[in-house]
Amino acid sequence: MLVLLKRTFIALLPCMMLSSVALADNHGKKLREKMPEEMVISVSVSGCDEEAKKYCDGIDPNSNKMMLCLTAYEDKLSARCKRNIMEAAMAMKMGAAAIQYSARECEADADKYCLDVKPGEGRIVSCIKKNEAKVSKACITALKETGLWDMGR
Repeated sequence: MLVLLKRTFIALLPCMMLSSVALADNHGKKLREKMPEEMVISVSVSGCDEEAKKYCDGIDPNSNKMMLCLTAYEDKLSARCKRNIMEAAMAMKMGAAAIQYSARECEADADKYCLDVKPGEGRIVSCIKKNEAKVSKACITALKETGLWDMGR
């Protein structure tokens, strides 16, 4: 379990890191250029309150830093906490896959209808939704299948 936890967590580190590309200056860029090299996906880990207080005091419990900190003490964590970290890691992996799938299916539509939309906070999805009648069925299906459709305002 410890080796699996460590391998899963290491594989998901890129999902947790801050973007090296500033999202603010993306006016007029294609979707591929707007997407950060490293995506930020946040999840919280429940069931680790005692361990968090003991080993990671002062870190925001709803931050990815908490997950990093707890993983550093994996040999001292309760079975429940380890399981919840694994579940959070899987949620991050699924979130990253959903974004990649949707971006692939919606790239042409986003480039055509949402070129001037700043990414983040569901703005591109909102733009796609506003142009639903003109957007490809594959894009709409991808967004709905992944639950990202509901992000758009």
